[in-house]
Amino acid sequence: MAIKRVLIVEENPRDRMAFSAVFENLGFEVTAASGGGEAEAIIARNHFGMVLANFTTPLLSPLEFLGTIKSKNPDVHLLFVSDTPRVADAVDAMKQGAMDFMVKPVDPELIAICARQALSMNKPTDPRPEKEAGYVKIVTRDPRMEALLTLAARVADSTAAVLIQGASGTGKELFARFIHAKSNRRKMPFIAVNCAALPENLLESELFGHERGAFTGALARKPGKFELADNGTLLLDEITEMPFHLQAKLLRVLQERTVDRVGGIEPVPVDVRVLSTTNQEIKEAIAQKTFREDLYYRLNTIPLIIPPLRDRPGDIELLSDSFIRKYSILDARGVKSMTKPALELLRRQPFDGNVRELENIIHRAVLLTDTDRIDVQDLMIDGVLPEHPPGHMGADTLEKNSGSVDSSVGPVHGFPLSPLKEMEEKMIFHTLDKTEGNRTHAAKMLGISVRTLRNKLNEYKNNTAS
Repeated sequence: MAIKRVLIVEENPRDRMAFSAVFENLGFEVTAASGGGEAEAIIARNHFGMVLANFTTPLLSPLEFLGTIKSKNPDVHLLFVSDTPRVADAVDAMKQGAMDFMVKPVDPELIAICARQALSMNKPTDPRPEKEAGYVKIVTRDPRMEALLTLAARVADSTAAVLIQGASGTGKELFARFIHAKSNRRKMPFIAVNCAALPENLLESELFGHERGAFTGALARKPGKFELADNGTLLLDEITEMPFHLQAKLLRVLQERTVDRVGGIEPVPVDVRVLSTTNQEIKEAIAQKTFREDLYYRLNTIPLIIPPLRDRPGDIELLSDSFIRKYSILDARGVKSMTKPALELLRRQPFDGNVRELENIIHRAVLLTDTDRIDVQDLMIDGVLPEHPPGHMGADTLEKNSGSVDSSVGPVHGFPLSPLKEMEEKMIFHTLDKTEGNRTHAAKMLGISVRTLRNKLNEYKNNTAS
């Protein structure tokens, strides 16, 4: 049985993507379906260790579906989510052997807990290394990248700190997860903290925790990320963005292996492997007195410098094929490849956003193409199509139209306009996910202003509230 394979049955594309991300972060191989008929066809020819299904999926009889799965594979774990809180549905599902029944909006951590529980109840039978818990695959054929992976694998089982440097979008966090997955801590927590995403007054509490009453609003003791990562790995993402005064406290934690909670009296011992990343020139930060030199030497025991995508053009086709497969599955599309002109256009791009930029371009193209092959016009390089078919929406359209799309324009490529608005919304949220909520970076990647992005998010919020 493929224990670390999961099928997600969910009509809502944003939820389908969010659920997929949870399982991918846990090392699952994800297959997705948007309807009951498609899900049943997939189940008929594949084995899964876990299934997450929306109880209200179109063309899905949930209890019959559960029975079909259980008859084929009694050990499968099935988790139901639902848009409506019906107690009778939950009771029926649990009686028939469902693992759990959750009502939306679902906390991703609850799904992760169920996934870990399912894994703990079964033992893998497939000896291949790619089925190991937390397996992380980095797609490359570049000799320098392969050398970095070899080095990362060699030091993974050590206690040495690793500093991963590279431009935004090169895959620094993926390298960190690769090191954790190869280490003897792989079954313990991997906790990531983005030092640039948290306000200065919150970062100290997030990292080191606080005691009840330590400051206004501290209503209970809260363990910090170091405590949550105990016996595991802590990733300090964008370490050069950490405020200077907190760097001294971090250095002490690394030296003493103890944490002082904000407002605490006694130090708390921790056993944590620390990995860190930066997209800045760290020696320049040291010269400008914004980063401590002694902390740099403590973090830089093993340096890994990831080359930008423009310096490894041989990876463009390989990565594109991988992203085509990924999003064709996640978004229930039948895209199989891209044309040679489309590939040549990609090879001529500077890719300032690196692999992240390429992934967003391919995701967009998978959604836009009306055939099984991505062509030049589907790539929308720089947000502008070489030839604009009627109704096509590029970044310039997003910029000028912060309201709703005129319904009089008509269908695009045989699709009604409502899916186009849904696609726009999904692209925006996916980009925000990739930038970990950083609106400035997301707006730049989308080719729109921060103001337009803010207006769009307010529009989606108001639509949800109404």
